[in-house]
Order: sequence, then structure tokens, then C-alpha cells
Amino acid sequence: MDKNAFRTELDRVSFTPAGREALTDALMRAEAAPPVRRPVNWAKLGMAAALAAAALIGSAVAAGTLWDQYFGRLDEDQQEVIETLSRELPAAESNGTTMTPLAAFGDQDFYYLMLEIRAPEGTVLPDYGEDEGYYQLFNPDTRESITLLDGAGNDIRGDLEFEWMPRAGDSQVLTAVIRLWPAEGVNFSDGTDKILHIPGLWVQSPDKIYTPVLSGSWDFNIGTGNGESRSLDTTGVTVEDERFGTVTLDALRVSPLGLYYRSSWARGAEDNTLLSPPLEISVVMADGKEIYLDNTVGSGRDDECWYESYGPFEAPIDLSKAVCVRWNGVEVPIC
Repeated sequence: MDKNAFRTELDRVSFTPAGREALTDALMRAEAAPPVRRPVNWAKLGMAAALAAAALIGSAVAAGTLWDQYFGRLDEDQQEVIETLSRELPAAESNGTTMTPLAAFGDQDFYYLMLEIRAPEGTVLPDYGEDEGYYQLFNPDTRESITLLDGAGNDIRGDLEFEWMPRAGDSQVLTAVIRLWPAEGVNFSDGTDKILHIPGLWVQSPDKIYTPVLSGSWDFNIGTGNGESRSLDTTGVTVEDERFGTVTLDALRVSPLGLYYRSSWARGAEDNTLLSPPLEISVVMADGKEIYLDNTVGSGRDDECWYESYGPFEAPIDLSKAVCVRWNGVEVPIC
């Protein structure tokens, strides 16, 4: 397995139809082994209603209220983190459809965009049940998909997922939250151009037939993240594993939105039931609360006994109130 081949053995997921189509799309777009696409979750527990809160953008509380629908109830510290990382993006219009960023924020490794899609006057965007179809922002049959390009036009997209937010009753409007994961060497907070391109809107039937709903071209420059990222000292951080021997934490980086780690070990498991050691990782806050990862995606080399992974937190954290990262029971201080 090479460095760019993402490891589903360690991070098994149950794909929805949308997730399977997203993975198919990724495989069609690249000859090299692409990252495993995360499944699209069409509803997220704990989301509050009232997309009308978009009109309140401009204060930390308003931003937090908007993102409550996605992350669940945010405390004041989390609201302030989001406000600090937030940037305004202009709307884009094509063929009568306007896509408006209601909120956007990011750091080095992750970027979140809440996007309102308003169809032309008189166009109805019906609600669909799972047995009827799904709204999609891609069509693998025509090789149309969301792309992310740098200023030179190079494809820099890593993993991507989107979720549809609860609707507020307007049959002309859909709202999606798009979360971008990092590609190797891509830094969302370096200030360089990163153009997110959306090619349209389709309905995918249960039989995987894609019907165009809205066509056009919508572009957003999301190269404006500014989140702080900290590389932690992992010198001498090891644990012992019965099957893999000494497991070493080689690198660890944490930011308000997630973390990156790399580990290596002495030997492969003799029974071959696991390709790398099991992992437990969280961030411990000053009040004792542990923050876990919402998901992970990673790559590694079995023959060289190493693995690296990224993961976003379940919700943003205030790094100034984070005490340590707890990795397999070992605590690495956040200084």
C-alpha cells in the first residue's frame, strides 16, 4: 500500500448510496489511488431548526447560532473560535441560480462552508425521501464534480463531504454544509488562492440515475483560513502493543478544528488481522472534558510500519483552554 492509498481497514464505514457514488466519482477522477470519501450524512442528530438565523450574521453569537445546526449546541468559547476563524465570501450567480455563503471558516487542515442555494424564481426544489432520491452536487456519469484548484489551476482537493441542512419551508432554497479535508501539502490558512468550483445540482434516484436540476458554474475563493496550528513535542512518546511491539508517536499537530498525527511501530502483527496498532486519541480541556474526532482519514505503508491520519473534532475547540492530547493513554502537553 503506498502513501496515497487511504486505509479503510482501520476506519470502516457503512456507506450510504450517496457515499458510494462519491467514492465512485473520486476513483473516476484520478488514476492514482485516491482518499476514501466519507459518506454523506443526510441528517445530523442535534441540528436545530431556523435557517432564518442567517440574517443575524455579524456577531459571535449569530455565527454560533448558525453553526449550532451543524455541530450541535455550541458554548461561548466555541462561538468565539468560529467567529475568529470566519471570513465573508461573496455570492455567485449563474443561470438565475444564486449560491450565497452564509458562513465560512477554516484553519490549516479543515474548511467549512455553509452555502445557500437559491433556485431561479418559480423553480421548486421538492423534498425527497430516501426511497425517492438525493440531492447531489456531482454527477459521476458526466464526470462533473466539485473541484478545488490553486491559483495556477492545479487540482488540490483532498477529501470532501457535504450535508443538507434542515429546510425552513422555502421550496426555492437548499442549504448545504461543505467540509473539506486536507490534501498533501495544502494549507487552507496560507492566504493563497483556492477556488472551490461547484458545477450544478442533480437528483440521484435510488437506481443511481442522475437528473439535472440546476446547471451553471459557481466559484468561491476559500483561501482565507487563519486558524492557528501547533506542532507538539512527541519526543519519547511510545506505548507497548502485544502484536506490534513499541509504537512511537512520531508527529502530532493540533488546531482549533482538528489534528494530525503520524505513528510507527516495530513490527507487523503476526496474525495479520490488523494492519496497524489500534488508536485512541482525544483532546483534554482544562475543565476535564475530552474532545473526540468526528472521523478520520489517513494513509500509510504496511511494509514500512507507519501510518498517518487527519481528523476533525466533533466541534471546534479553544486551544488556549486545551491541556493535552491523550494518545493511547499517554498525555502529550499542549503548550
